[in-house]
Amino acid sequence: MVVAVIMAGGKGTRLRSNQEKPLLKVRGQPLIESVVNALLSSKKVETILVATSVHSPQTAQWAKNKKLTNIDTPGRGYVEDMAFILSRPELLDKIILTVAADLPLLTGEVVDEVIHHYHGCKKSALSVMVPVEIFYKHCLQPSMVWENLVPSGLNILRGKNTEQDEELLVLGKLEVALNINTPEDIISLERLWMNSCR
Repeated sequence: MVVAVIMAGGKGTRLRSNQEKPLLKVRGQPLIESVVNALLSSKKVETILVATSVHSPQTAQWAKNKKLTNIDTPGRGYVEDMAFILSRPELLDKIILTVAADLPLLTGEVVDEVIHHYHGCKKSALSVMVPVEIFYKHCLQPSMVWENLVPSGLNILRGKNTEQDEELLVLGKLEVALNINTPEDIISLERLWMNSCR
């Protein structure tokens, strides 16, 4: 069973907005709703949880209104909140797909591709990376570059609070490249949508 956990507890300070980042509307829809829809269309995700914190109370309420199960994390940072989630007794030994709440182009097909790859690898953890060239090709600004790879916001781990052997999956897909961290990222998203309609 694959449990998808949407990471939605961050402050989103780089957006320079009073709105909680997961609820920031793009084309009339909150960012987190795009991610939920992708996970709902996946054939391999069985459960969706939303991880929020003191920094995202409105997102927690949104999840409740959508009948999604919420996990209240300490809100000390992405890594700390992830460790908190992995150590929860009800998630022990489960396969956990963590997904950033700000991936508006994510699809169920890409989610299933990542999970399929995980089932074929021999390690307990999988990190999805994007070649930096994808960002340059689409005039996007990567948030962090590591050996010409950019973290995508998609990871798979086992539910246990210990270090796990990790495999890297490099996906040259726009669906996992564009996450919304700054106002400029929203402009890039709108530009991509406009170009795809031509």
